[in-house]
Amino acid sequence: MDNSSFISRARKKVKEGLSVDDLIRKLIAFSDSLEKGENTIFEQLNDLYFLYYPEAADKLKERDSFIKILKESCDRKSVSEKTEVSAESMGYDFEEEDIQLLSLSINEISNIADLRKIVNDRLHDIVKKNYPNLTAVLGAEIAARAIYLAGSAYSLMLMPSSKIQVLGAEKAMFAARKKKATPKYGVIYNHELMISVPDNLKGKTAKIIAAYSSLAAKTDVLSKEDKSGKIMEKMLKDINKAREKNGT
Repeated sequence: MDNSSFISRARKKVKEGLSVDDLIRKLIAFSDSLEKGENTIFEQLNDLYFLYYPEAADKLKERDSFIKILKESCDRKSVSEKTEVSAESMGYDFEEEDIQLLSLSINEISNIADLRKIVNDRLHDIVKKNYPNLTAVLGAEIAARAIYLAGSAYSLMLMPSSKIQVLGAEKAMFAARKKKATPKYGVIYNHELMISVPDNLKGKTAKIIAAYSSLAAKTDVLSKEDKSGKIMEKMLKDINKAREKNGT
């Protein structure tokens, strides 16, 4: 066998080993990097703006508000009109070049935020298209994160529901060994149904969601049929039963 045939077969084997899960994992990592960069730049920019206009910066500690108010103009007069903060400031008077630098930096962080949204929207579309049952049970964002943490949808399918329940809580699990109080949930904690239940039912609800996540993953990987309607109906029925037993 000549080298070209060997290389061709090797390329084909590598290509066949790749899947949509690899794309999901890369997009999750990309989104996380964008968010980390966005947060880091925001913290530095907020500190810089505090030097210039501390009265307004103190009101703009939330990242999205900071970008929204300062995106068009970040000089004191313009910001004062939007925030109803006096334009008379005890901050350091920046030169025009410094204000331009601020404005350029704020536009850049806004671009990063827009890019992260595009990445997340694409990620959600991919997960929903390829794993409709898991998306129905967990929501696209948590489903993507679960696949990322498990390594693949196939690996997620093989996991017992008890492990899916605490997926993403590995650090807490390690820390809990000394306290002998293992966590009851990982990324599932951010599920919309978890938010709506009382604290004493969160553990039970997480257990139910994890069980149906396992079923959904098996359905997506093995049968590739969209049975999300039936799965969701059963899951919500079990959660409602748990609520009724608890008197809520």
